[in-house]
Amino acid sequence: MSAGSNLSRRDRMIAAVFGVVVMYALAVGMWFMGQEQAWNVASKKYESAVKKTQREKNLIAQRSEWNDAYEAEREKMPVFSEEAKDVDTHWLSRMDSIAQKCNVGISQRQAGEQVMAGDVYEQPIDVRRWEATITSLVKFMHSLETEKETMFDIREISIKPSSRKGFLTGNFKLACAYMRGEDS
Repeated sequence: MSAGSNLSRRDRMIAAVFGVVVMYALAVGMWFMGQEQAWNVASKKYESAVKKTQREKNLIAQRSEWNDAYEAEREKMPVFSEEAKDVDTHWLSRMDSIAQKCNVGISQRQAGEQVMAGDVYEQPIDVRRWEATITSLVKFMHSLETEKETMFDIREISIKPSSRKGFLTGNFKLACAYMRGEDS
């Protein structure tokens, strides 16, 4: 006789029921473990959404401060008349003056077409070749950012060593912000 035949029919039924219960218990356990991971993922997404919402609420609460800061910067912006055609010449001249003052040689530059960004105009300037020492370049960039009655913004810059010892060369894109209106 085999070992299976030593068990009574009742014992085999109990063993089968026990086996099915164990398999269900394993299935339920695995399901709960999977749900725990899904819960953790959902919980992290929820926390992230709550933080994002709070940041946005804080920004909305600071709206008047941002509007005041915008108006203050806007007041500093130069204003050209609607008929003024030489806006690019003005900005090229200002940039050249600052470059000369800071010992930055600009040999290739070109003004692009003015672009309207909201109620502000931008005059792009593409400088394809400049040469300077690192000190002169830093002074130039600082002067562009702090020059009174101008709104210069360096959008892109590339720098590499020049063939002249101690000098750098490269190109940059500059945006000049201004307003159009009654003043000139």
